Amino acid sequence: MWLITTTTILIALYIILIRIFKAGWKNMDDFHPHRRIVESDIKVSVVVACKNEEKSLPHLIQGLRNQSYKDFELILVNDHSTDHTAQIMQESLSRFENAVYIESDGQGKKAAIAKGIKQASGELIITTDADCSPKKTWIQTIVDFQIQNPSHLIICPVKLSGRKGIFSHLQQFEFTSLTASGAGAAGAQMPIMCNAANLAFPKEAWLKSQKDLKMEEQSGDDMFLLQSIKKRGGIIRFLRSKEAFVETEPAKNLKAFVRQRRRWAGKSTAYTDWHLIFTACVVFGVCLAQLLLLIFSFFNILYLYIFLLFFVLKYWVDTQFLNEVSDFYSLKSVEFYSFCLSVIYPFYIVFTAISAIVFKPKKW
Repeated sequence: MWLITTTTILIALYIILIRIFKAGWKNMDDFHPHRRIVESDIKVSVVVACKNEEKSLPHLIQGLRNQSYKDFELILVNDHSTDHTAQIMQESLSRFENAVYIESDGQGKKAAIAKGIKQASGELIITTDADCSPKKTWIQTIVDFQIQNPSHLIICPVKLSGRKGIFSHLQQFEFTSLTASGAGAAGAQMPIMCNAANLAFPKEAWLKSQKDLKMEEQSGDDMFLLQSIKKRGGIIRFLRSKEAFVETEPAKNLKAFVRQRRRWAGKSTAYTDWHLIFTACVVFGVCLAQLLLLIFSFFNILYLYIFLLFFVLKYWVDTQFLNEVSDFYSLKSVEFYSFCLSVIYPFYIVFTAISAIVFKPKKW
């Protein structure tokens, strides 16, 4: 009976968390730029760290060329690429009025981004990844938001591009559940997640947090920055605007997807923010409890009924939340994909979490 009692407590905590995220989401208004931006209002530097991105980088370069906000500095940092990435970056410099190419002398993405930020001359830093495609109004919307809502960290929206196939759609829903939860948490004044694929912050704020970025970890430049700013009482906001989206490609196969998620989970032991730790423990606990109930049901039918009850309850709560954010993230067939994700999620979370901690990834 201890398992039933524990699962009941975990499910109750999970429902409370999801309701907090949902309330936080509702607490934020959609941001619509309504003033004519004077491009000299804020000096902007866009920092991109690249490693073996020869196929994706040209799309990002074109997206940056198409920006409605032209007065920005572009910092391209090559992180020891072994393909034609460096050549593409160098050839792209002439397409911008103010662009800089840098070779990273450190190890990993975090070191590359740090070097780019240090060299940037802009007061507002915007980071993205080489495999992202920004909307035409991306920089303009972020700048206008910062002018109207001065922040130490702006969490900007990211979504996966809509490839065909059930695997890609499942990734889209899983990724949305993470990013929307992070957005809702920020709206509830308890930010726990962000993504360097679309992040903005004053350079001064980053410099103050530099000592907290845990350079010994292979990644986490975004999450450790959030934790540091949050710890010292900085202002962290989510930019709820479709005009500020960047899109990124889903993983091409299951192996690439698992490797990416294990890399994300691998740095979890270095987190110190109790909001994030509590949320992660509850989610992991619920998934583990579901698996244990399923295993125990082979020996006692009562556990099967309890498993089904909690499965339906969690599915209902998750689907409500995904329906709430579906318009913003362009989700379709929410009930179907939420059900599929509910079936897979316990196995995926438990495996990813345990394997990432036991066999910590060494590469990004």
